[in-house]
Amino acid sequence: MPRSRRSFLKQSVATVAAASVAGCAPDGDGESGAASDGGTRGAAPGTKAIRLPAHTLRAVGETVLPAELGDDGRERAVAAFERWSDGLEPVAELAHPYLVPETRYSGPDPRPGWAAQLQGLEKECRARFGSELGEIDVAGRRKLLAGPVGQAGTGLGSPSNAGHVAVALMAHFFRSPTATDLCYGRVIAKQQCRGLDGALGEPVHVAGSEGGAP
Repeated sequence: MPRSRRSFLKQSVATVAAASVAGCAPDGDGESGAASDGGTRGAAPGTKAIRLPAHTLRAVGETVLPAELGDDGRERAVAAFERWSDGLEPVAELAHPYLVPETRYSGPDPRPGWAAQLQGLEKECRARFGSELGEIDVAGRRKLLAGPVGQAGTGLGSPSNAGHVAVALMAHFFRSPTATDLCYGRVIAKQQCRGLDGALGEPVHVAGSEGGAP
């Protein structure tokens, strides 16, 4: 028996409300930045997450992420990227607008290439400097990264489509609520659930920014 228009609308409203509550905070630390990426849904059953070399990834993060984050903030950003990478599902069906029949899919798994890039950076660093990437200064790391990052193309689009892991790390961070707060010097808390208290006032200053707490 066909449902009435009223019952359909009531069920639709309930579904949207439930989805809004479930998706209110994409990540506990607010660093996910992948809500609109469409390719991160948790590791697919039966698949093994491809882990990126943690030590080298952090050396890259110290090189390309804003110094204003400090050591703790940079570690949170890299750890959030690792969680996002662990849950990356390649060739996943992407969300599309209602009544659009075309089905689109995310690209192939970028993680094997990213892992190889990090391993290649370590080999080149040992060949040129006789040390691991994390043991040389940031200026030296930037010289090593300049060539491959330049070849990866310009712009920070979806991190899953980045041609180099350093670009993916930057793209992931700059989509995050923390990056927005840092940019404006205010606690805007993009993509976060906030109460009504103080909703009409200006966001407070980020601690340590101009006008904020020392």
